[in-house]
Amino acid sequence: MESQLHLIWNPVAGNGAAIGAYQLVTDALAERGIPFSAEKSEYAGHATELAKQAVQDGAKKIVVLGGDGTIREVASALMNTDVSLGIISCGTGNDIIRPLKIPKDPLTALDVALSGEVRDMDAAMANDLLYFNVAGFGFDVDVLRYVEIYKKRMKNGSLAYLRGLLTAMLRLNSRKTKISWPGGSMEADVLIIAAGNGTHFGGGMMVTPKADPFDGLLDICVITNISKFKAYLILPKFMKGEHLATKYVTYFQTTELTAVCEPASLLDVDGDMLPGTPVTFKILPKSLRVIVPQ
Repeated sequence: MESQLHLIWNPVAGNGAAIGAYQLVTDALAERGIPFSAEKSEYAGHATELAKQAVQDGAKKIVVLGGDGTIREVASALMNTDVSLGIISCGTGNDIIRPLKIPKDPLTALDVALSGEVRDMDAAMANDLLYFNVAGFGFDVDVLRYVEIYKKRMKNGSLAYLRGLLTAMLRLNSRKTKISWPGGSMEADVLIIAAGNGTHFGGGMMVTPKADPFDGLLDICVITNISKFKAYLILPKFMKGEHLATKYVTYFQTTELTAVCEPASLLDVDGDMLPGTPVTFKILPKSLRVIVPQ
């Protein structure tokens, strides 16, 4: 497996969009005479097992084709190894590729995976859960909950996100939250708290616009003490990453942060809803080799 590229893909990513992308990518590889092997992820956690095995078998480069969840699974198996990760993103949200500047188009993303620059990227932990993009709780978990419902009814992933977002907006809930980090603490009614290694979550909302996955820091965005009406007004700014100047937003960088909230919340970890609060977020500097555009 030394010389060749190993592809791990998830056929259910992006409501089936991955199947078309896989066909395009494997046809392109065959046409160019580039040797590759491919394996299909068949259940939650399977992509991690496949990637671990590929590392043991001597793979030097693994390309993942799937959504943010599949990317997270494969990446977690490559932590602190010298195996580099190529990403072809074809899920519902596709948030993880935004700060890495990896193109959405499968064939252009393949070119990056084949000939891009290898960089050492940070990862992060939410309690004992590994993540690479953004984790948090509050409003984003509510959005995800509704997105899951709409995804079952709608073929179009972006529409499901929009419907989920609007439903969550109509039922805004804040939580009494205590937050502490090296050098600071706060208590507030929190609508959302996000710890970003990357910039976007929820299918394109730019929650931590200044985050850099290579700087050894987490960007923290906390939105507090805001009425429903005001939340509606700042939402368009939030989508574009222009919310930092509003008085409801606390934004800073740190290497670690702990939050306790009432009532408890599930966590949004790279777009997956996972067991939740209380939570400690922590950066893991330069722990994943990722292939990005030159």
